[in-house]
Amino acid sequence: MMNAGDLRLESASFSHDGGRDYNEDAVGDSDAFGAVRLFMLADGAGGQGGGDVAARTAIAAARSEFMRMPAFSPETLVRCLTSADLAVRKKQGDEARLARMASTFVAVLVDYRQRKALIGNLGDSRCYVFRQERIIAQSYDHSLVQRFIDAGLYPAEKLREHPKRNVLYASLGANEEAVEPYLSPVPIDLMSGDGIVLCSDGVWELVDEPTLCKLHGSSPNVAAWRELLVSAVRGRMAPGHDNFSALLVRCIANPQAIDDDDQRTMPPIAAHA
Repeated sequence: MMNAGDLRLESASFSHDGGRDYNEDAVGDSDAFGAVRLFMLADGAGGQGGGDVAARTAIAAARSEFMRMPAFSPETLVRCLTSADLAVRKKQGDEARLARMASTFVAVLVDYRQRKALIGNLGDSRCYVFRQERIIAQSYDHSLVQRFIDAGLYPAEKLREHPKRNVLYASLGANEEAVEPYLSPVPIDLMSGDGIVLCSDGVWELVDEPTLCKLHGSSPNVAAWRELLVSAVRGRMAPGHDNFSALLVRCIANPQAIDDDDQRTMPPIAAHA
C-alpha cells in the first residue's frame, strides 16, 4: 500500500548530439517491485563508435544488476557500478575498435517511501540534488582538475576554465589506479519539491551551479524544467560542442493514500515526460 506520506516521482530526460556527428551519451532508469528506483547516465569515450557502445553497455549492465536485487543501500550502487565496469571491460575484448572505449557513470537510488536518495559515480558526469534554489548534495568528479582543487593548487570557481578539465583519472573501463567510486556518505533526505539532475559534462560545463539552481527553482514541473535546461545549453554552446544529456527527477507529495486495489492500476512512479 502506498501511504499518504510517500513521495511521487516525475522524471524527464534529453540526450542530444550537440555539434558532434553522433551521440556517445546514454540515460536510463529502472524500477522494481518495492519503493526503490534507479536513475542512470553514462558518457562514453573511445572514438570509432566505441563511446556509444560503452555508455549503452554500462546502462544495460547496471539496470540488470539492480533488478536482480533492488535494495536501497550503498552496496546496491557498488554492485551496479561494478557490473557496469565488468561489462565494459568484456566488450573491450570483443573488437579491436572497442579496446580503448570507456565511460563515465553516475546514478542515484531513490526510495520514495523512506524519502531518501543515494548517489554513486565514477568519472565526471554529475548528480545534483536541489531544494528550491540551492544544492543540497552533489557527486564528485574523478578529474585531474578536481585533484588540483583538492590539493589547493587551483581555485574551484575556475574549474570550467582549465584547459585539461576533461582529463579523467577514473572511469568505467579505464581505472588503472583502481579508484573507488564516489558514494554518498549518508542518505540524502528528500522533501516534496526537491529535484535531482544527472547530467553529462556537455551540460554542466556550460550551465553553472547558480544558473542550475535558478532553473530548478523557477520551473513548475519536470517537463518545463527540462525545456529550460535544454534552452540554457543551446544558448551557450559553440559549434562542435559535445553531446549533452540529462535526466531530471522532481519529488512530489502524494496527496492521499492509495489502497492495494488502486495501486495495481496507479503506479507510484510517473512515466517519463
